[in-house]
Amino acid sequence: MPQHPESAIGNLADLEAGQIALSRFIVQRADGLHVQPARLESATDFADFVNRVFNTGLYFRGLDYARFIALLYGSAAGGGDGAAEEVPLAADITFFRPERQALYKEFLIDGDEATYLFEPLYLEAADGELAAETRVRLDIDEFIASAWAQGVRFGIDVAAVCAGFEVDRVERRVIARTLPFVPGKDAEVCELAPGLHRNNAPRRLLGDRVDLRQFETRYPQVAAGLRLVRKNPRTPGVDGWTLGGQAVPAPLPKDFDLASLAGPGTRTSREDGVEYLLATVCGFLSIDRQSNQFSVTDKIVSHEGVSVRTTGDLLLTGEEYEQHGEIQEKRVVQCRSITAYADVYGRIVSTGGVVRLKRNLVGGSASNEEGDIIVDGMASGATLTALAGCITVKRADNCVLVARQVVVDQATNCNIVAEELTIEVAEACALATRTTRLGSTRARRELDTVLLLLLPDLSAYDARVSALRGKRVATEKAIATHRARIDVLRSDKEVASYLALAQRLRNHEATLRADQQVGWRRLSALVAPTLRSLSQLSELVKELAAESAAFGQQIDAVLAAREEACSKVNCDIARVEGETRVSALLPRPAELPLHALPPKELKARMRRTDAATRLLFAGDAGQFSWSYRSRPA
Repeated sequence: MPQHPESAIGNLADLEAGQIALSRFIVQRADGLHVQPARLESATDFADFVNRVFNTGLYFRGLDYARFIALLYGSAAGGGDGAAEEVPLAADITFFRPERQALYKEFLIDGDEATYLFEPLYLEAADGELAAETRVRLDIDEFIASAWAQGVRFGIDVAAVCAGFEVDRVERRVIARTLPFVPGKDAEVCELAPGLHRNNAPRRLLGDRVDLRQFETRYPQVAAGLRLVRKNPRTPGVDGWTLGGQAVPAPLPKDFDLASLAGPGTRTSREDGVEYLLATVCGFLSIDRQSNQFSVTDKIVSHEGVSVRTTGDLLLTGEEYEQHGEIQEKRVVQCRSITAYADVYGRIVSTGGVVRLKRNLVGGSASNEEGDIIVDGMASGATLTALAGCITVKRADNCVLVARQVVVDQATNCNIVAEELTIEVAEACALATRTTRLGSTRARRELDTVLLLLLPDLSAYDARVSALRGKRVATEKAIATHRARIDVLRSDKEVASYLALAQRLRNHEATLRADQQVGWRRLSALVAPTLRSLSQLSELVKELAAESAAFGQQIDAVLAAREEACSKVNCDIARVEGETRVSALLPRPAELPLHALPPKELKARMRRTDAATRLLFAGDAGQFSWSYRSRPA
């Protein structure tokens, strides 16, 4: 075989038999053949040319197999030069002579692999025997042409083939493999904000301690404008190729519309080609497990109840919370407005808004610092506190109620402290209040109903009135002193003459001649110091009179406030149907107020009779009406 076989490239005008003309996208230069990808008009142009070369009995000499495969099937299959202006292909195209074609055996194709039986080849001597000293060498370019003719048109391992040419024994080797497709990546959601999901791990405290009663994150909270998630778009896969050069398409990755995940309080946004899901309001984030939809609302809605298994104790910062499950015993819910649709056995601690219990409060407690408490059902063995608000209960049994105002349909064996109290039926209760409206009072099992009317502490009003009156008396004395001094100054003969004449001159009742003007000026100069003193004393008297009037107004205001405080203390019992005792409770500044006493001490104090109580009524029938009338301040 010659060192450089004869070229089979000819001119189209004088093309000889067996020669081939180059296509428009292939140029021949001194260093070999080059492909110009920009001149390829269709995806099959290069493959058609390659088929024409091999079908004509030719092959590519000095073929760059990697670039050859890349031009046929794309750079992903062969690792080619991408968008290069010219791609080196081969040194030349030459004839694949029949005697050389006969040296190459058939390939064994088994599934995704092609194997070839390599063995050393020798020339035959004239007598038909092998000439051991003359070994025939196979050529990789011819091997590629033979493989193409046998249908192996992709995936040849050039290094393995070249190594097979050098074996000294018969050996079958894998010389080509298919290229499996590379699967793409489905579009996915990438979470950007921390704490988007509930975390039921115990809450961590300072000093590496944990609170086993609370979970780390139960109701995630987000701010308006926060990026919740980012959509990572799907990544297409890479097609595979069979040994025969057929594409094995990679499956199309799954995609989704990010807008389908945007629920109330969220929206989608595209920035720099990236899609985000944003929170449009401040509130609590929830993710629907079925639709995967994100929602942000200012109300927390829970259907799973509050227990050691589901939520632990809750500390909520939202404005409104709805609980449709039970709040179990010993569980604590700290929040603002809350509506509980199931029974409550634990503790509710509210900082404001409205605490509304649609069913019952049993054995637990509810408190509201700045708002009201409404129990549509029954309160039993519970403690309710709303010092700045109103407690409204349909029925209360064995409860402690402390509030500014309490309204109960039926109360049995309860201890109630309120500024204003309204009860339809009070049975065996201990009540302490200022303004009282009771429909009926009853005893129960020899336990009577006790009502303490909380008299106001008037000492502060009286002390204030006394102090103001003392200041007013002192002011009036000062006024009298200054007026007496004014009278003395006015009684001076010269001052009196000056003032009388000055008054006549102002009223145009007299006029001065020219010779009298000198005497008038002399008299004015004489009394000038006294006039200044009179003017200063008059201004001082005006100021003191204004102060005295102000003291009088303040005294009237304090007396009005005192009277209003007294007018609020009244009692009206429409029907006394059992043992009932009504007493007035005199204030003692040294004692703790009733609402600050522990429940046991409160119960004992409200039923105790001592020097601080003054009996107003005791009986088991009739009615009672009373209003507080205090002594004058």
